[in-house]
Amino acid sequence: MAIILGIITSMIAIVVARYNENYLVKEPSRDWDEERQCRLNRLYNGKEVDCIEQLRVSKNAFKSLCTILHEIGGLAQIRNVSIEESVAIFLNILSHNLKFRVIGFDYYHSKETISRQFNGVLCAMMRISQEYLELQPCTIGGSERDKKIFESCIGALDGTHIPVMASTEDRPKYRNKKGRYFH
Repeated sequence: MAIILGIITSMIAIVVARYNENYLVKEPSRDWDEERQCRLNRLYNGKEVDCIEQLRVSKNAFKSLCTILHEIGGLAQIRNVSIEESVAIFLNILSHNLKFRVIGFDYYHSKETISRQFNGVLCAMMRISQEYLELQPCTIGGSERDKKIFESCIGALDGTHIPVMASTEDRPKYRNKKGRYFH
């Protein structure tokens, strides 16, 4: 008798579970695209101070940067991420020193998408750097006086430190400021 009662109870539980699955009103799933767009609209169309605090640039500078990166840098929009969102992600990471997982949570994207967008904007920035950045020539090291002063200092003139495998008798030449050898 107990076995039959257990079987009937199990069958009723299965029927109730199936009914709940099929006929009860379910909560609508969240629309991540809509939430993401609301966040971005607050940045682009909101207060100037919000844009400056989040991205460290004014709204006009942000829009100009997006245009330059698109037209000159070759930054393209992909299916789920606009150019403005890519640049906002890039600036947000740089300005606040945030990890990809934090930005992914804020912008409702995977870490892979965030990484791809960051690298895409970085490549576009590298492309426009020749046009917008002018490197200053190094003035230290040009004179004989400087060369004599820094003759035995590795990397003192240009900050370059190259790891080397030196023979035992040459090791004193490759000592750093802490007295350790490069190898």
